[in-house]
Amino acid sequence: MKQLPFIFTLLILTACDFKSSEDYHKEANGLEKQKKYKEAIVILDKAIEKDPKNIKALLDRGVDKSIIEDFKGSIIDYTRVIEIDHDNGLAFLNRGKNKKRIEDYTGAIADFNEAISTKGGENLYLDKVENSFIETGFEFDIKMEEIRFERGIAYYNIDSLKKALDDFNFSLQKNFALSDSYYWRGLIYIRYNMKSEGCNDLNKARELGDPDAKVLIDKNCK
Repeated sequence: MKQLPFIFTLLILTACDFKSSEDYHKEANGLEKQKKYKEAIVILDKAIEKDPKNIKALLDRGVDKSIIEDFKGSIIDYTRVIEIDHDNGLAFLNRGKNKKRIEDYTGAIADFNEAISTKGGENLYLDKVENSFIETGFEFDIKMEEIRFERGIAYYNIDSLKKALDDFNFSLQKNFALSDSYYWRGLIYIRYNMKSEGCNDLNKARELGDPDAKVLIDKNCK
């Protein structure tokens, strides 16, 4: 009988989970480095259960779900981040990418526009920088050229070619994703019956290593 208090205490200690949300998050990061994304999601579930407002864990789980092609699940995670932090540009960008993957192009464009608004706007914007004195949100900031490149693809898929062209011109001016940007702009020029400009861009895309450009060149540029 004298051992009962010790046994009771041991059972309590065994039943308790002393890991913090951040502990689980770090454990999941280790699994992600090994490309064990499904296993990482299980650990991130625990991190988020411990702290439902752990934005970084939610973002990472959204990425992992995207990788295993659970796009709708990923959208849910990014939505939760946005509910916590409506100024989180990264969450808007990533949610838009996943909406694009399920062919919700209008919803994707709306998210890309929100991502742009977190930077101040399309015409006058600022890249957030780290500041040791105040919280700037720099770690969740993204480059304008990446947002507009992704939006350009969505615009193209709803046949809003002029807006798509503007976005790809911007990404090219910023030297962003050059082979892809030349490829998409070349497609638009071909659809505008601007064969010379389109073939020129497609050839640049091919020279930069785009594997799909050659097929379009063979079809349109003879």
